[in-house]
This record gives sequence, C-alpha cells and structure tokens, in this order.
Amino acid sequence: MHNEKFNMALSDVVWRFHAYEQYGKIPQKAIKAPARRAPGYERDFYKRAFELDLRLLISTIEAVKKAPKRFKPENIFSNPADVDSRYVMNKLRSAFPDQTDEYLKSHLGMVIYWYYLR
Repeated sequence: MHNEKFNMALSDVVWRFHAYEQYGKIPQKAIKAPARRAPGYERDFYKRAFELDLRLLISTIEAVKKAPKRFKPENIFSNPADVDSRYVMNKLRSAFPDQTDEYLKSHLGMVIYWYYLR
C-alpha cells in the first residue's frame, strides 16, 4: 500500500483527529499533517487516504463495540481476547472488500484497548 512512515503518520493523525478531537475537528487541518510528516504524494492522495483511514477507524470502533464479548469469570480484568476478533474482521472485510487484512487490522488493537479495556 504505502510506505511505513506514511502509514504511521496517517494512523496517528486519524487517531488524534477522531479519538482525541485535535486539529479543531477540521478535516482540512488534519489532512495537512501527514503531508508534513510524510511528504511526496499528491494533495488529493492525502485527502483520500485520510478519509479511508478515518472510515476504517470508525468502522473498527463500531464493530468492536457490537462484537460478542467472552469475558471469562476466572479473569479479574477484561482481556483483549474477550472481543470476538473474527466478528470484527468479518464486518471490516464486508465494509472494505478491496483492502488487505493487514490494513483492516491496523486499528484493531488500539480500538480494543481504547474502547473496550479502558
């Protein structure tokens, strides 16, 4: 897909924008951030990549919230394995059929932590 530096910058910006409400919640401001941190692409590319990754993050959050949870009573605390990740991945594959599983999993661990375990 893209290089690792770009993917990391994009993911960080999307999280800051959506979960932490940075960039004044103004997409145009957020879209400029990956261009500064990982230059070399056309302006429209940054916009499309940001919009896709934001949709993926939001879809991952929704899928994790709706996913069956299997909390084991013998555990004191919730565990990432409580979340039915197969359910989540099936939802994401359905919503983003042209994307790789590697890309679809890109937000999964952090979403489980932020929206289930925390």
